[in-house]
Amino acid sequence: MISIVLKGWELLRKYILTIPRFDLFLQGALLIVIFLESNIFLLLRRNDNTGFIHTINQDWVKVGVGIVEFLLGVVVAWQGKGWRNFTLSFWLGITAISGLIILAFPFPNINVPDVELCAGGAITKYSEVIDPHQVIRGVFLVITAVLCGLTKISIWAHGITYLDDHEPQSGPYFYGILISIRLSLGLSGTNWLRPGSVREDWYEAHVSLSMLTLMFSILYTLFPRQMPSYKEIDPLERTCLLQPLRRVLKNRALILQSLGMSFLTIAIFGFNNYETSLLQTKFYVETIRQDPRTSRVIIDIFRSLVIIFFVSIFRMRFSGRRNDGVKATTASKVGGAVAVFVGVLFCVLAALSCNTGDMAGLNSEYRQPECSMQCGCTSESYGFSPVCEVDSQTTYFSPCHAGCNQYEDLNGFLILQNCTCGAQTQRAVRGGCSLLPSCALIYNIYLVFFTVMLAAGAASLLMQGMVILRCTRRLDKPLAVGVAFAIVGLVSHALGHLLYMLISELTCAYKVNGVCIFHGDIVWVMPVVSVVFCLISAVFSFAASRASINKVVTLNGVS
Repeated sequence: MISIVLKGWELLRKYILTIPRFDLFLQGALLIVIFLESNIFLLLRRNDNTGFIHTINQDWVKVGVGIVEFLLGVVVAWQGKGWRNFTLSFWLGITAISGLIILAFPFPNINVPDVELCAGGAITKYSEVIDPHQVIRGVFLVITAVLCGLTKISIWAHGITYLDDHEPQSGPYFYGILISIRLSLGLSGTNWLRPGSVREDWYEAHVSLSMLTLMFSILYTLFPRQMPSYKEIDPLERTCLLQPLRRVLKNRALILQSLGMSFLTIAIFGFNNYETSLLQTKFYVETIRQDPRTSRVIIDIFRSLVIIFFVSIFRMRFSGRRNDGVKATTASKVGGAVAVFVGVLFCVLAALSCNTGDMAGLNSEYRQPECSMQCGCTSESYGFSPVCEVDSQTTYFSPCHAGCNQYEDLNGFLILQNCTCGAQTQRAVRGGCSLLPSCALIYNIYLVFFTVMLAAGAASLLMQGMVILRCTRRLDKPLAVGVAFAIVGLVSHALGHLLYMLISELTCAYKVNGVCIFHGDIVWVMPVVSVVFCLISAVFSFAASRASINKVVTLNGVS
């Protein structure tokens, strides 16, 4: 019996517990943790009783997570450098357990918040109920969000360095796949998980994500500390954190490139957090739900394929050509040049616009039209759901704000009737008036350029991330990655997100109970700010290249 077990373990180590499998599991772990984090923030919205609407509490939690990443990122990376697979397993496991604890505090059963008619008609019902678990559930939601942030640092600091140390010539390949996942499927998680987050069976997606995270935690305990083919170059240091940290902080190329990566991260993710608000203002489209004419399901799939393809070009170009895949100087130059290209694409996104026509009640601020004031609308529960009044070709914020009392569903095409704000026929149709004659083409061009921007951004982040791995001794790689992501946490996830929160506040045109429901035309300043950050990122990347030119760093036996 023992011999059978030993034989099975030998086969497992030979065919399953290999570098390609480690890479595959790491891809899955990153994707699941990102989805779990997205679901956590969606559940925070539900915990705040705002349905689908983005809340200020969600923003403050993101800022808090960024600060924790800055304070603990270095410690997370350093404390597990000797047993990277077990450390990665620990962070995945503790995140999964925290996620499962949330299930002990279920949400009260309520109907899904949806669009209402005037006087609360037949489209939807939305009831307020007492929630005895709101506070304690909120605490564990925040804790799990923090753990997701630290776990992502562990994935980069322990997972990617484990792979890179064993096969440095494939470093761009390993890093590129993770970046592709982060900017393709990862950004789609919120859209895919949003409908389930407000249903009575919300726990199904949450328990699945938590258990998958726990599964990856268990899998990584099976891998060896080092593969048999691993070549030891730098002996493991047995010292306190301060000495290697001082050595890493003196690496000018590393610090400069970390700042460059931080500003590019601000530009991409800061803009993406409010991209739906920009679309609502630019094109009067419904972004929370899927209007058949403006559905983004297909474009999300297309976006993932484009990003993966675009990053694959860089992965294949810089993998296997050298023993270390790519030099730090080359990577920083390419990363900086692509960051400039990303800035150009942001300029295009800022410039694209069309004639959206008039929206009733919107000037510098939005006020509900007087013709529907008697309806008792609760727009804070469902957000921007535009309709077009057919007689005047005027867009209204929602069916309720147009005073519509009845509707007819013609195979997904919604006709609203008896609208008190209407002139003759008193009819309206779902969607903004701009989509019917003029804005459809510009809207689709915008989506294409947005996809290309994300693809180019992913390529730039790939090359900038490779600088972090290549300008550092192998011994210091986990700590260097921890320092880099700690800087990203402070500069991008905390300070950068605060800046975009400020822009959102200053450009808000319609606010209900402290929650911004709709932004004014000046929201175009967001992509302009992202352009500035892309250029700053390029400057830091080029500076990192110059800092690396005359510096001799021994990496994996190559000088």
